[in-house]
Amino acid sequence: MHDALPLHYRITQELRESLKNGQWKSGELFPTDKQLMEKYNVSSTTVRRAIYELVKEGWLERKPGKGTFVKGDMVETLKRLTGFFEEIREKGMKPSAAILTIEEVEVTDELLEEVPELKDFDEEKLVLIRKIQKMNDIPVVYLDSYWPFEVGQELRKHDLTCRGMYEILQDSLGITLEKADQIITASLADEVVANALNIEKGAPLLVMKRTVFSGDEALEVSVNKYRADMYSYRVQLDSSLNNENEGLVIETLNM
Repeated sequence: MHDALPLHYRITQELRESLKNGQWKSGELFPTDKQLMEKYNVSSTTVRRAIYELVKEGWLERKPGKGTFVKGDMVETLKRLTGFFEEIREKGMKPSAAILTIEEVEVTDELLEEVPELKDFDEEKLVLIRKIQKMNDIPVVYLDSYWPFEVGQELRKHDLTCRGMYEILQDSLGITLEKADQIITASLADEVVANALNIEKGAPLLVMKRTVFSGDEALEVSVNKYRADMYSYRVQLDSSLNNENEGLVIETLNM
């Protein structure tokens, strides 16, 4: 640990790395405040600040009268355009998907009102791929993915239950993904999404709308509805005025 950092921050950093490395498993009882005070020879206030940070980040969960428990493993992606399958595999977990529908859709005024990002396509007909993204067989994301007609027809020829669409595009179709625009908002699960993700109706969701570009052309518009108990987003900001891009960290909680 770097001595110049505040004490509680150094402890948080060390405990976070231990959690990432699997020293404690999901659902396991975490060391008590007293045990951590003795280990690091610090006050209860310092330990509580460190634990508070890990709870806020989603690593730990406080249960009154029972203790502190490990909430799950995390997947982090920094400043890089990746797909769900790649994120999950990079951390040694198993990605998969259940296909709900692959269909041709007309770009109507009603659809544009629902997903205005589709205006980036200069097409009257698109291919919609709707599926449930899973991590270690747990449903995590309800995905609506819109593609230009010809690209969508090529994608539907592949097994989308065990391969990521970005992987197929780049490795099998020779299409390069260059950049993406993302907007993240909050919502509540309706009955359809709740049933698909095995959560209660009205449960909180994080909704990410992403437009992916190949060159200057829009290649995909997706609406990703994440279980809020398994995904959180943390943005790291650089104080430099010359830095044009903030680093987005995607943190996935594996329950």
